[in-house]
Parts: sequence; structure tokens; C-alpha cells
Amino acid sequence: MSASALPANLREDAQLVIDVIGEKEAVKLDYSAESVRWLDGYIDRHRGELDAGDKSLLQEKFGAYLGESMRHNYGGRWTRTSDGEWTIVFDERHQASPFALIAEHLDHHTALTQTFASLPKLALQRQN
Repeated sequence: MSASALPANLREDAQLVIDVIGEKEAVKLDYSAESVRWLDGYIDRHRGELDAGDKSLLQEKFGAYLGESMRHNYGGRWTRTSDGEWTIVFDERHQASPFALIAEHLDHHTALTQTFASLPKLALQRQN
């Protein structure tokens, strides 16, 4: 993710995923858990076709989409860490790194859907 990006640009990248992937794949993405599950499968289906440039682009765009999905479902806000990485911060103790999660999934087949589904636990912990 570009160090110069702003949260508005991240939201625009997420919307770009909705528009482009939605049209290309005839799917309605809406930041829901089902949309994240679909994105997880999309990565699985196309992983073997991706070169380093493709992965970098998908990490940037899909990371923004995943982050916006987190915000829409579980709250939080975009914040840049001291090393320039954009994360979703839920509170002073809980955050998620959507770009790192996408990179892990692209390279190592991590469980993106399961990770997303576990985020409500953070929301419950915040309330206590």
C-alpha cells in the first residue's frame, strides 16, 4: 500500500474492487461476510495464475476491500502505523492488518474467511 494513501483513497480502492470484480465476475460484493468468503475463493481459484505484479496489485486493492469490510461489519478506523502500514484499529489494544492478511492468503493459503469471522470477538472484548 502506498505510504501516501489516505483513508479516502482506501475507500476508493475498495469501491473499485466492487465495481471491477463485480462486473467481471457477475457478483455483488457488499462488504458482507459472504463477500469476504467469495473474495477468499476468488484468490484460491486464481492464485496459480498470478505473478508478483498481480499479487502486489491484488494485495493493494483487496486489502482495501477487506479493511472496509472490517469497518462496515465490526467498526474501527483506518490508521497508519509508525512503519507506514495501514491497519484497522478497533481500540488501543486491538487492530487488524488487512493488507498483511491478503498477502498471507495470496502466498500461503491462510484462512481469510476464518480470520474475518473471528473479528467479532475483538468487538466483544472492546465492550468489556
